[in-house]
Amino acid sequence: MRYRQDARHAANEANPAVPCWIMPHYRVSESIPCEFGCFHLVIIDEASQSDLTALPALLRAQKVLIVGDDKQVSPEGVGLEEEKVRSLMQRFLGNQVPTIRAQLSPDRSIYDLFKVIFASSSVMLKEHFRCVGPIIEYSKREFYNHELRPLRRPKPSERFDPPLVDVIVEDGYRHGDINRPEAQFIVDEIKRLIADPNLGDRSIGVVSLLGEKHALEVWQRLTEELGPDAMERHRIACGDARTFQGKERSIMFLSMVCAPNEGRIAPLVRTSFEQRFNVAASRAQDRMYLVRSVEPDDLSEADRLRRGLIAHFASPFMRDEAKVEDLRKLCESPFELNVYDCLVERGYCIIPQVRFGPYRIDMVAEGVNDARLAIECDGDRHHGPDKWLEDSQRQRVLERAGWVFWRCFASAWTRRREELLRDLLSTMHRLGIEPSTPESAPRSVYTEHRKVTVTERPAVPT
Repeated sequence: MRYRQDARHAANEANPAVPCWIMPHYRVSESIPCEFGCFHLVIIDEASQSDLTALPALLRAQKVLIVGDDKQVSPEGVGLEEEKVRSLMQRFLGNQVPTIRAQLSPDRSIYDLFKVIFASSSVMLKEHFRCVGPIIEYSKREFYNHELRPLRRPKPSERFDPPLVDVIVEDGYRHGDINRPEAQFIVDEIKRLIADPNLGDRSIGVVSLLGEKHALEVWQRLTEELGPDAMERHRIACGDARTFQGKERSIMFLSMVCAPNEGRIAPLVRTSFEQRFNVAASRAQDRMYLVRSVEPDDLSEADRLRRGLIAHFASPFMRDEAKVEDLRKLCESPFELNVYDCLVERGYCIIPQVRFGPYRIDMVAEGVNDARLAIECDGDRHHGPDKWLEDSQRQRVLERAGWVFWRCFASAWTRRREELLRDLLSTMHRLGIEPSTPESAPRSVYTEHRKVTVTERPAVPT
């Protein structure tokens, strides 16, 4: 204890020399001087998971920035006696404003508290860069009222089509909180994936949508059959939704666990389950598997979460994708047609009207090694002066997402076509985009549906 005190006194002298401190909540009181407002700014990240243990950090702030999401996993106060909690709150928080006092219970987060106190100062971050569109569309629609803007369009080497895989385990059954056929399918599929040389070192995660025991079963089977080297190389992790809060994996498996053999399947209706489903379904970057033993008819109408997730894999965008074989028909103006024809005649792979989150790009030229160029054809009819500001703002957003733009006005193309075409071809060559064939343009296939019967192997002893 004496050495700890000496270290603390020495740290008090050294602290001003360190401009930024990063630490978990429990380290604040033992590492930072006990002074009000000793930091100009304190940032609480993942605040929706932070409970009252974050208060010592807040006391040291002149200004505070709370970063969190009440649609993700929050403290639950499991195992606490409700009457005891109420008694303590009445005893020590009796003079507090009732609306604020309710946010200081153990099952509330720092984010919940600040959402009430500083409601007028909140800002929603709407741009989403983690998941490809078909994956994040579920959370966007079910939990964020379509306010998210997905801005990730994977490069050719990052694509892992299809991004959604719906697997029905026909002989799945639930024993306790474990569905062993689902666990065995996940193990077999991961073994198949990591044996594929095209997978590289993509990371893999497994989420149990019903407790941790099922995830532990998968983890033990993977450890036994893959070994530690493969587990570490692919950063394989297994757990419930809370395990993956703030994390991401290239490939995620979501295991429903529930099965018809349990009789009436209890619906998931609490807010905490909505948070878990939202977290679980938004961790995958490139591909998400749904492994289930139930059909929608096995679930009650009240089980909105499970039924909604199954429906998402059936139709991610709630409509059938228009199958347009002739890409030329996608061009929206004679100017676009002219540019498209000039490039396709030279053997370039050009995809018109590419959607990227809420935006559209007139054309995208793609080449090897993830090279790509956004080509904007600004015509007088569709891109008048009133649209210039909007287009420039859209371009700045997309440039932050890694896009490179080449723009041209229709009037300039008419007067100086050869000069501008040489500039466009030079730009493409500089980026590594060389002529290919139109057939190489990727076609979107959102979901693969499988029905499997698993040859169950003995359970791994715990």
